[in-house]
Amino acid sequence: MDDTLRRQVEQRTATTLRERRLKNSLPKPRSVNDVALERLAEKDLEGIAPKTGYPDLDEIIKGFIPGHLYTLTGNENVGKTSLACNFAVRIARQGKSVLYFALEPENTVVDYIASVRTDKRFDEITPEDIQEDDGNIHIFGKEEVGNLKDLVQIVDLSERYDLVIIDHIGYFVSGTTNLVQEQSNAIKQLAGLAKRKKTAIMMIAHLRKRPQGVKKSYVPTSDDISGSGAFKQDSTEVMIVVRELQDDTADGLIYSNQGKLHVTKTKAGPNGFINIQFAEQKANIQSLGELLKRRNDRLESGSPNFEKINVEKFDDIDEKW
Repeated sequence: MDDTLRRQVEQRTATTLRERRLKNSLPKPRSVNDVALERLAEKDLEGIAPKTGYPDLDEIIKGFIPGHLYTLTGNENVGKTSLACNFAVRIARQGKSVLYFALEPENTVVDYIASVRTDKRFDEITPEDIQEDDGNIHIFGKEEVGNLKDLVQIVDLSERYDLVIIDHIGYFVSGTTNLVQEQSNAIKQLAGLAKRKKTAIMMIAHLRKRPQGVKKSYVPTSDDISGSGAFKQDSTEVMIVVRELQDDTADGLIYSNQGKLHVTKTKAGPNGFINIQFAEQKANIQSLGELLKRRNDRLESGSPNFEKINVEKFDDIDEKW
């Protein structure tokens, strides 16, 4: 065999080997039955998901589903930590467990929890209120969690919690090299942790600063979350707290007690929103659906002088209730 022919044979052989190795390395497609079994397993997890405590929100996201990664965001001081503590308390009341990484509020998180439990103003909370403990909420602060690796290891090696709250995810992103890539890697780690541990994880994130010239009444979207697009891509659900402004012309943001929680992405069904009501100097946040359920439950139990109603906003309750 002459040199030219030999080189041609060697080249064809090498090409065939590369193609074979490449083909063997490709992922194999799954059958419809394989995917169906995976989906049925997910539905089983939906069945054991703790409720959010807000009936109207549960209709949209079906509770906090094990294996799902939730993003909760909103403008500065809009009430994200208050809402997270409302979720924690309402889940604890179901006898479910919550692990709260209080990285931004630190030990003041117990003030929020006490205010939700007692429906008291912050200045009315007693030491006994703060010390009340049903054993269902566990808390880590900055002292115990120095980085994301610590958090992942803690969750991996701990008992399974029904909801893990990270307040907030920005604590783990230094931004010294590549903010977007660092943030994306962190979110992917948390998404994998939620699936591996079969727990629901909710991370609190900040929105980008509002550009000059944008109306203060502008309703933010998932694209306004500060940093990486991974929040929208890798989160199973994205929830945005939007609160009405008392004065659109004020230099600062002066919020009213009326607001909405928008669900801009969910795997459980169509997007939507619920009406929520804040209280002055309290952490307790109520939803319209929660108030209606409480009222109509009283009607079902035979309480007199109550007429079952369907309303669309809190003002209707004030008028009819």
